[in-house]
Amino acid sequence: MSVGIFPVFSGLDLQAFIELPYTLHAQSLWVPPLRSQERLLLSSTSHPFWKNADVRLFLARRKGQVIGRIAAIVDHTYNSYAHESCGAFGFFECRNDREAAHALLNAASDWLAAQGMTFIRGPLNPSTNYTCGLLVDGFDEPPALMMPWNPPYYAELLASWQAYKEQDLFAYRILRDAKALQNLPTFDSSLANSFSVRHASQATLKEDIQSLLAIYRSSWAKNFLYTPLSRAEEELMVEEMLPIVDCDYFVLFFHENQACAGMLALPDLTPLLRKLNGRFRLSAPFHYLSQRPLFRRGYRIMLFGIEERFRLLGLPSLLLGYMLQQARKNKDLQWVEGSWVLEDNTAICDLIEDFSGTITKRYRIYRKDIVTCRCSRENV
Repeated sequence: MSVGIFPVFSGLDLQAFIELPYTLHAQSLWVPPLRSQERLLLSSTSHPFWKNADVRLFLARRKGQVIGRIAAIVDHTYNSYAHESCGAFGFFECRNDREAAHALLNAASDWLAAQGMTFIRGPLNPSTNYTCGLLVDGFDEPPALMMPWNPPYYAELLASWQAYKEQDLFAYRILRDAKALQNLPTFDSSLANSFSVRHASQATLKEDIQSLLAIYRSSWAKNFLYTPLSRAEEELMVEEMLPIVDCDYFVLFFHENQACAGMLALPDLTPLLRKLNGRFRLSAPFHYLSQRPLFRRGYRIMLFGIEERFRLLGLPSLLLGYMLQQARKNKDLQWVEGSWVLEDNTAICDLIEDFSGTITKRYRIYRKDIVTCRCSRENV
């Protein structure tokens, strides 16, 4: 029986859209996000991302059963900033079914073409400020906090649809016992003449996150797929981060009393998310206490930024070295992950590799010309 593609219009359809990965990946290394957060992120009337973006969700059904999903997204903020006519696809999930996958991708590209977009790119869920990329290498280890996971066959489904690689994103792991960490640089007196350093505190945490986001904006503005966050998105991001930030792993560097560099690493809460399985029940506090010792085993560097004028003064190496030095004080620590890093950002790649970082996962951004999508439907 052929597959049917249906737009999501009802609450029941949205529920089916949200639920699919929880059943599809139940016996995998996929880390289930909280359903409440997924519902908020997909709400075009509630989440601030959609204030300047359009979306159409689709479900693939066969014999009445949902077997795939996709979102077609027009991010007007990104297109205005990058001067592109990019249509994105995201939230892609599908059984190992080429017919269903192609039908979903065709439906997304046709809708985007009707919005005037000239090419399709993804996965973006819904932009690079959230989760993005398709895992193409490193399937044997669970992902770090807020990083995606998908089965290996997803890459074949996209390749068979003639989507091609636009760029890869790396996940680097630095292990506690790495040789390069035995002699980390220190914050010496010569640099103290130019810079000061302090950790975030509970009293200044909200302000400090805003300062780091400002540094991030200026330092990443020229990078591939950079998308400016709206003020409302920033405020929501700050509110979501506040409960889980460990101030020991949040540092800011200052020059003449102005924040000029910073780094934030979040504890790896994936063991707790696995226990919760997408729902915050009465047992959540018990799971939190039982899994808490595991959180401090790994940290993911979420935000890293240095103002451009200070990059050639040794500050990147000093900043990463300082953070790793602080991390090693945690006796439970096993690894720190830097993710994600653009493959063409050789300066950051070289920096992490200087500290014995190795690529453990590779994520891919795909692209395809929408004209090709509409005019040359291949047999499935």
